[in-house]
Parts: sequence; structure tokens; C-alpha cells
Amino acid sequence: MILLDGKLVSQKILDSLKQEIQTLNLKPRLDIILVGDYQPSVKYVEMKQKKAESIGISGEIHRLPENSSTQDIVSLIQKLNQDNQITGLMVQLPLPPQVDTLTVLSSIDPQKDADGLNPTNLGLLFQKKSNGITAATALGIIKLIDEYHIDLNGKNAVIIGRSPDVSLPLFALLLAKNATVTICHSHTQNLSKICSQADILISAIGKPKFLGKEFIKKDAIIIDVGYATDPATGKSTGDFDFENIKNLVSYITPVPGGIGPMTVASLLYNTVQIAKK
Repeated sequence: MILLDGKLVSQKILDSLKQEIQTLNLKPRLDIILVGDYQPSVKYVEMKQKKAESIGISGEIHRLPENSSTQDIVSLIQKLNQDNQITGLMVQLPLPPQVDTLTVLSSIDPQKDADGLNPTNLGLLFQKKSNGITAATALGIIKLIDEYHIDLNGKNAVIIGRSPDVSLPLFALLLAKNATVTICHSHTQNLSKICSQADILISAIGKPKFLGKEFIKKDAIIIDVGYATDPATGKSTGDFDFENIKNLVSYITPVPGGIGPMTVASLLYNTVQIAKK
């Protein structure tokens, strides 16, 4: 079993971006909109800003109250879209239940969409157009796989979850690597049977330790995008029961320290690419 070390790989990406910013004398700026005070989101946004500043990306966190309406957020986005000093912008998800997330994401200028979640960019990705911006988490997963020289050509890939921010862009990226891709979700029948046939198994459902040995094919590659608190230990955990499956698999991402750092690195990678354009 080999750990897919997202911390190590993400730091390599950040070091390269810092060098690029200095060499090309870029002035990238990433602004982040944070709605409410949901603590995991607050901490994640603050960490993103800190990483950005460490490599030379400036920016501001725009904090809106929990009771903000869809129009409140869209109005702010429209203002930021028009600010030529801002290279990229993103909205931290999840948004409060009264907010229409699709409307919010659709209002981001596709060319400033550092997180790659505007539907226009998702459409460009499925059309294999190079002028789109790839969703940060999906891009981070592929960059991590590439760093370990894992060949996906002809492999059977299964994604658990159908979110537009992770699963759908990842579906397109895996297809581009010539994998055969299946998406499973809450209505999928015989989930364990489908998963147990996967050469690469990816989960992004946020159910702690939901996936055990019965879901795993021997020597499978496991990508755990889930992040939750283990009710038994109070520690962070992913969707996979790591301790019970680690000796079955060939590669696996840890939680934490796997996909989380890669998402941040890819967000900043996108920001730098926008600045270069």
C-alpha cells in the first residue's frame, strides 16, 4: 500500500507557483466570498488565504451574514467581476439553505472562476476545450494521480457521488484519461458489487467510514474526497474505513492530508493561470 501524499505534492505545486509568480512578475489576486460562520468553512477559507499569501497571491475575504439572500451574494459577485484588480474569485460552499447555489455560481465571470464551478467552465470541460477552468478538487485529484505516474488508460473507474462541483468534472477528466467511468449515488442498486469491480474507486459523500472491505477490489486505487468527524473518536476521517482496507489496496489517500491540500493547490494554480492570461 502506497499513500498518495497530498501534502507533499501540493507543496511541490505551491513552490512552483511561487517561482512562476516571481519570475513573470505576476500580480495575482484571489477574493473569496464566505457566507455565514460555519466553522469548517471559516477555517478552510482562512487556510486558503494563508496559502495564497505564502506564494505571492493577494486577496480579500468578503464575509456576508448567514441570512444573506441569493441576490445579496450575486450583487457582490457582480461588483467583484467588474474589479480589474481581482484576478480570480470564488464562493465557499456549502451555502445556507435559502440560497440558490446554481444561480450564485452562474453569476461568477467564467474567466475569473478560480474554483472552476461556473456551469460554462463545466461545459467547456466536457467539450475538451482548453480555454475552460477546471474545478479545483477534480483537478487536484488528477494532479495527484499524475504525480504518482498511475496509468488510468482502460481502467474501470467508479465515482460515488454525483455533485456538480466534484463528481461531474472528475467524470470528464477521467474520460479524458481513457478510463471507463461509472457514477453511483443514493439510488444506485448493488453499490458494493459495482464498487468491488473498480480499479480506481473515488468517494465524495461525506459519510464517515461508510466504505469497508466489501466495497474494495484487491489492489484498487482509493481516492477519498470525504471529510467528516468520526463519532467514535472525534477525529477527522473520510468515507473509507482506512484501517480495515489499507492492506487490500495498492494506493490510497489519507484523510486529512490527501485531497484537501490538493484542492487548495489547484485553486491557486487556477488563479495563477488566469493571471498569466
